Amino acid sequence: MSTTKLKKLVIEKFRALNNVEVEFGDHITVICGKNGTSKSSILGIAAQIFSFEKDYVKNKNLSFRQIAGGAFKSQYSEHFRISDKFDLSGSMTVNIELDEGYTNQAATAKLELMKRGKSPRPVVRNNSIATGNTSRNFTHPVIFLSLKRLYPIADRDYEINDFDYLQEHKQDFIALTNELLNRSSSHATGTGGTISSAVAHGENYDQESVSAGEDNAGQIILALMSFRKLKEEYPDYKGGLLLIDEADAGLFPTAQVNLLKILDRECKSLNLQVVMTSHSPVLIEYAFEQSQKFKRKYKTVYLSNTFGDVQVMQDWSWAQISADINTKTIAAASGASLPKVNVYFEDKEAADFFAALMSRQPVKKFTTPMSDITLGCSNYLQLIQKGIPEFAQRSIVCLDADQALQIEGKNFKTVVLLPGALPPDQLIFEHLYNLSAGHEFWKNDMQFTRDVFTNAAREVINEFAINGDAADVKTRVAAYQGEKKPREVFKRFYKGEDFQNLVSSGAKPYNPWMHWVKNNPVVSNEFLEKFKTAIHDVMKNGYTVDVSKLTVLEVTPRKV
Repeated sequence: MSTTKLKKLVIEKFRALNNVEVEFGDHITVICGKNGTSKSSILGIAAQIFSFEKDYVKNKNLSFRQIAGGAFKSQYSEHFRISDKFDLSGSMTVNIELDEGYTNQAATAKLELMKRGKSPRPVVRNNSIATGNTSRNFTHPVIFLSLKRLYPIADRDYEINDFDYLQEHKQDFIALTNELLNRSSSHATGTGGTISSAVAHGENYDQESVSAGEDNAGQIILALMSFRKLKEEYPDYKGGLLLIDEADAGLFPTAQVNLLKILDRECKSLNLQVVMTSHSPVLIEYAFEQSQKFKRKYKTVYLSNTFGDVQVMQDWSWAQISADINTKTIAAASGASLPKVNVYFEDKEAADFFAALMSRQPVKKFTTPMSDITLGCSNYLQLIQKGIPEFAQRSIVCLDADQALQIEGKNFKTVVLLPGALPPDQLIFEHLYNLSAGHEFWKNDMQFTRDVFTNAAREVINEFAINGDAADVKTRVAAYQGEKKPREVFKRFYKGEDFQNLVSSGAKPYNPWMHWVKNNPVVSNEFLEKFKTAIHDVMKNGYTVDVSKLTVLEVTPRKV
């Protein structure tokens, strides 16, 4: 049986959506995003493409109805509220791609806002399979469950309305509702008035006292059974499209997962395509897990406006979505908003070194140094190799220079080595020890002279037999045969009170790291360029920021 499937919408422009591409799963597509990212507008666009009034191949009118009597079509007034001020003629352009069941071929068209009567309305144009008038909708049955279905029961015009098909298939309705809600209801009642619906209930209560969740479940089940009815009655049935705004409304977590399981089964049985919006982490994560197993059947579409214009992130997990929602952003000079990227280190010494390297660098304001979180090199590399998004995609890890062999030959795009050939505490000790007693550095207001330095570093000097005017720390550590751990000896020096006062002082000329950077411009600049490459990669691949917005991520070379 040939079926009609919506494949892709390329929204050139409509409200908050500009140059946005949305791909749909053959069975279930879950659209999620922050408020104001036009999730419901995508449902409305999908609904507007189709009508179910005529089979143009057989030139035959169609008059099939849902169980409650409604047409298999959503009027544009049900899914769009057109603004006379902003939704002007020409303000919508959407390119449509679908597989068309009646002709069994791929088809394309455009959806545009055009003047019809007093106000513009969405009109399908350039229908590639149409002959004669190409400004017609594609023939396909649609049910659009809008937020109107959540109208409070207590405020509705509400009455019993026994629908013939429901009466004949009442046990099917009850069984599906019980499966969805994990209940044991034994009765079902159709209701009319403000909204046509149906609910399953027990013997100890009726349709007057059901919850909003039970009513929502009933409307979804009624829609599924309406497609079942259509398939039974219509010999040229080509499948259907079910659109559900806020599908999880009123449903507890287990029911949300049950809903997706039921929909998946019914999609196979009825050749349905379901597109829904949701804010539920449980529903979104389950759909994502299915999309990783069945890439054509399931899609999750996340709409983000974190960095300016709405962007589409296809098949993101809830963990990625949650991280984006909670991302700290900062306005760039270009007017765009960019994320602040976390930077991790092995220890506080490395964080201090990094701070000096980043001093007065334009890229600095887009970083968040995580100096309170320190892990070993092997821990970071394991997290990256395991694909943990925070470390493998969305942050930068600054490792000590002596870890070069650990990453050699491996494509760790989020890893940058600090300059030098030694761990930071050893590097700064060597730098200061090799400054003569008469060097300008020692003439500081803190009276941190070379004598004060050598006194503070006495354990290092004695333990590694360092003497004379210059030290080669790498050689002395390699030759060391004492009982102490070299790393701990250097750390005690670095964390000593006198040296920490110097590091934390506001007198930048006498900050030892600033002095090192000033006197080692070549390797400092090499580090800055590698860091720039890494943060560009993280922004582009970890946060899907458009490349054109990354020009502000610059570094200023140190004078050589």
